[in-house]
Amino acid sequence: MTADNSASTRPTYRAGEDFKLDTMDIVVAVLLGVVQAVIEVVGLLGFLERTVWATGPVGFAVYAFYNGTTWILFYAGSYLRKRAMVPLLAVAVTALVRWFAGDPDGPILMFYGLFPAALGSLVFVLMRWRGGRVLFALAVAVTSVANQIALFIGQGGFQLADGTTWALVSMSIAAFGGMLWGLAAWYLGRGLERAGVPAVDSPPALSAERSAHA
Repeated sequence: MTADNSASTRPTYRAGEDFKLDTMDIVVAVLLGVVQAVIEVVGLLGFLERTVWATGPVGFAVYAFYNGTTWILFYAGSYLRKRAMVPLLAVAVTALVRWFAGDPDGPILMFYGLFPAALGSLVFVLMRWRGGRVLFALAVAVTSVANQIALFIGQGGFQLADGTTWALVSMSIAAFGGMLWGLAAWYLGRGLERAGVPAVDSPPALSAERSAHA
């Protein structure tokens, strides 16, 4: 009897639920966004980025690798709350704090943050939260590549990377680095969960649906 009931119940995915936030989701996303903003402001990230870019294509490629680390906290938040929307809110908070703290990029930080986060969040939607660590590796890899593309758009082309070839190299490096940082986000989220940070067991976007024969 139990076996029959289990067989007649299957999870369904509701994309809309992935982009809804309850109070605790908002609290976690905002806190992570503020923490990341403090790290970036204190570390003078906006000025450091320009120093690295000025070194030419090799420096830009190095930037493509380490820039993925700025997404670790946001995707750790997705691990905790199991919502695709968490990185979007968290990165928006970080961008606002950096903007008002006098970052040289100003309001364009919103584009640099939200465009990559939106594409990364789509990975959760397309994979329907399947894949575990692989899911997070792919999500951050896509985010990191999109981060490079957003930078090219914001800076008016490939001149920072010294042409198309180095631009493509930097995106490849961003993808590789993003996979590593995605795994780091998964493990960080797991560690925070064990440390007592509020977390949910399964994605709210997944629900059990019983067939008519249940």
